[in-house]
Amino acid sequence: MVLFSEMFASELIGIPVVDRVQENIGKVKDIIIALGESFPKVAGLLIITIEGAEKVLLIGEIDLIGRRFVSTRSPREQVALATRREGEVMLMRDIVDKQIVDLEGARVIRVNDLKLAKMNQDVRLIAADVGTLGMLRRLGLEGAVNWVTSVFHRRIQESLIGWDHVQWLTGGKIAIPSKTISDLHPADVAQIISQLHVDEKTAIFSSLADKTAAEALHELEPMLGAIIVSNIDTKKALGVLEKMPVDEAADIIGDLAQEKAEELLRLMRVGKAGKIRELLKHHDQTAGGLMTTEFITFPQDMTVEATIAKLREIAPGAETIYYLYVVDDQHHLAGILSLRNLIVSPPDRLISDIMITDFVTLTPEMKEKETAEIFSKYNLLAVPVVDEEKKILGIVTIDDVVDYILPPVARRKRQRIG
Repeated sequence: MVLFSEMFASELIGIPVVDRVQENIGKVKDIIIALGESFPKVAGLLIITIEGAEKVLLIGEIDLIGRRFVSTRSPREQVALATRREGEVMLMRDIVDKQIVDLEGARVIRVNDLKLAKMNQDVRLIAADVGTLGMLRRLGLEGAVNWVTSVFHRRIQESLIGWDHVQWLTGGKIAIPSKTISDLHPADVAQIISQLHVDEKTAIFSSLADKTAAEALHELEPMLGAIIVSNIDTKKALGVLEKMPVDEAADIIGDLAQEKAEELLRLMRVGKAGKIRELLKHHDQTAGGLMTTEFITFPQDMTVEATIAKLREIAPGAETIYYLYVVDDQHHLAGILSLRNLIVSPPDRLISDIMITDFVTLTPEMKEKETAEIFSKYNLLAVPVVDEEKKILGIVTIDDVVDYILPPVARRKRQRIG
């Protein structure tokens, strides 16, 4: 029976292991856990025997784990010591001083110590200590520092994160707990990815579902997104890019090495690849570079009822439906229809009667700053981009120019991601 309730992994390291009559067997070197549950079980202790050999003392052989010693159930000559197996996870070797992902705080942090606790009849890993106190404890300074701080009526607080709220990274691979990074908001996923090394970025990204990965990729700077896409396998990259809107996919592909970009475009669906190639013709710091070609147009002789019916049919694939674009027989932009006007108008009315004919447009060569100023001046959510003949080429949406509209402090904060 293991009797302690809670203690830290570092408190176990180096303490004596004795048998039931207090005869010395060795000392604790590390703690072995079994993965697979939210709070992993301690499977045994790696000990250095008095003969100098590394052996595993299985949890079933242990009677007591305390801060001063570990005792076995049996006399020394009857204790069955096992041999360490390849692939076993050891707390001090594999997790302490390594990075983990805090799923609640959406951050990457270093583990200073680990907390163990008795749960029913098992000893389990329950939390990561990521605070200063964990480091002081390992250095043997916890008591002294607490004494000094108590003189000033202060105390260093523990900083623990429940193990069911972290994702542990090791060697570029991921040990999956019950809650995964996929449960987070894409912006939080992007924030975590931005804090990791390249191999860990790739590992996290490769573990995400294509849709989640596509949404997270949108939150990163295109150049960082391109680095990630360059490092994942082609099948995964294609799956993610196919889930992204055309303009966002174009931003990523535009920052890839030419050979990689061509490979992906060649393997993508023909229609989407064609749209991306069209967008890549425009300089990325212009309205043409910001626009998406995923917009909805209607002929001006449609009724409100027919337009709503058609909208229900095609809207799921559209990036935005706040504005609908009305074109004449030669596909010139004739007017813009707001979703609100469409919904509140009589069903038999022609949309040409309710569309706005005095509207603002962008040219594909218009600079980003000038484009953003138009959004800010007219309080618009999307603006069409037209050619010299007033044919609509695409639309720029508010999220594409938000970095130019936000005040400088907020903009710098966004740009730190990535």
